[in-house]
Amino acid sequence: MTTEQLLRDPNTELTDDFLAIALGDNFTLWKAFNEKLQNFDVSLAWRYYRDGGWLAKATDKKKTIFWGSVSDGFFSASFNFPEKPHLRTGLLELDISQDIKNSLSSTPKGTFFGFTVDVYSESQLSDLYKLINYKKSAK
Repeated sequence: MTTEQLLRDPNTELTDDFLAIALGDNFTLWKAFNEKLQNFDVSLAWRYYRDGGWLAKATDKKKTIFWGSVSDGFFSASFNFPEKPHLRTGLLELDISQDIKNSLSSTPKGTFFGFTVDVYSESQLSDLYKLINYKKSAK
């Protein structure tokens, strides 16, 4: 079975050994990110969902901060916000990469809006930390 197939299998155990194989060279990046989440009082719990496979739900108390996933060689964090003009504007004012801002700008308006950050390198972590702080304070 491929990594993608295993991530859709409810019997797969998401151990560090499995994540190390799935993430390859970026496993140490994942570990560093996961450890840093404690500084934000964010906990990460893996759960299996029939419609999405294995996803990591990152929460601060009861508030969902982001949904995480792993793929071959990288991990992703998906953020969702209620559609409020000040939230979208606030995100665009953050000192984050233009790629993220472009993704956010192309997200259609609706009841909620969201975007995903695929993480391939350590340089992207500072953007994730800014987005986590923003999401924690968003109302």
